[in-house]
Amino acid sequence: MSQLDQKIAKIKEELPELRKELHRFPELGFQEYRTAEKVAEYMRALGFIVETGIGGTGVIGLLQGKKGPVMAIRACLDALAVTEQSGVEYVSQNPGVMHACGHDGNMAITLGTAKILAQYQDVLKGSVKFIFQPSEENTGGAAEVIKAGGLKNPDVGAIITLHNWHGIPQGNIVVKPGPVLASSDLFQLEIIGKAGHGAWPHLAVDPIPIAAEVISAFQHIVSREVDPTRPAVVSIGRIEGGTAENIISESVALYGTVRTLDEEVRIFIQKRIEEIARGLTQAARATCKLTYHRIMPPVNNDVQLTAFVAEVLRKAFSGDKVTSE
Repeated sequence: MSQLDQKIAKIKEELPELRKELHRFPELGFQEYRTAEKVAEYMRALGFIVETGIGGTGVIGLLQGKKGPVMAIRACLDALAVTEQSGVEYVSQNPGVMHACGHDGNMAITLGTAKILAQYQDVLKGSVKFIFQPSEENTGGAAEVIKAGGLKNPDVGAIITLHNWHGIPQGNIVVKPGPVLASSDLFQLEIIGKAGHGAWPHLAVDPIPIAAEVISAFQHIVSREVDPTRPAVVSIGRIEGGTAENIISESVALYGTVRTLDEEVRIFIQKRIEEIARGLTQAARATCKLTYHRIMPPVNNDVQLTAFVAEVLRKAFSGDKVTSE
C-alpha cells in the first residue's frame, strides 16, 4: 500500500463521523451559519487561509502550493426543507430541515480531500481553493460567491466537484463531458378574464378554459417544436383560480418550470411560452401577465478537463469503476 493509500485509509475512519455531525445540524440556504463555522474551523486547523461570509455564508479555504495554476474544489453547505423520518441515530436536530440531497456527504468528502492535500502542500505545483457555497438548493448561492470575488485572488482556472447520485453503485464514479444537469427556469402566468355568474358565461370571459388551452399548447412545444434529440421539459406544477363552484373567476394563475440541457432550446422555449400565452389569451378576449425567471443555466462539463479527470481516476481505480454513464 502506497503512502497516499495509507493516508486515505486512515481518514476514511474519520469522515463518517464528520458526515454524521454535519447531518445532525442541517441549515437552509443563506442560513448555514453553524455549518459554515464548522467547515471554516476544520480548514483553519489544517493551516489553510480561510475566508468566511463569501456571498452571504460561503466559506473559502486556500491551500497555497508552489507557483502554478489554481484549481477549485467545490461543495454545498445547505440542506432541504424536509422533515427527516429516517430514524437513524444521527437524525436531524433541526425540525423541518434535512440533508436529503447528500450535501453532508459532499462536504465531508471535500474536507477529507482538503486534509489529504494539506499533507502535500510543499510539493503542490499550484494552489487549491476549497469553495463551500451557500444556497445551492434554492439557487443563487454560486452567483453570489462569484459576485463576491470567490474565483479571484488568486484567479481560478478550473473547478471540479462531485454529486452523490442515487442509482450509481457504491464505489463507482461517473464522469461525463458536455451537458450533465439541466437548466432550471420558473414562470408564473396570470390569465385575466372577466368574472361572472356560472349561469351566464356569455357575459363573462372565463379564464379557466383558456388556461386549459394554454397548458395543452405548452406541452406541444417540446413534443412538436423541439428536436427530440435535444431533451427538454415544460411542466405546470400549480394552478390557482376560482372562489366558488358557480362563479366564473376573474383570473387564473399558472406556475411552471422549464428544464433543458441546451441553451438554444432554453431560449426558444421561453420565446414560445411568451408567444403562446399572449396569442391564446388575446384570441379568447382575455389578457395575461407573464413573469419568467431564468434561474440557472445547464451544467456543461468542459470536455478537456473531464477527459483529464477521467484519466486520473482510471489510474487510481479499477477501470470498470469509472464510466461516462
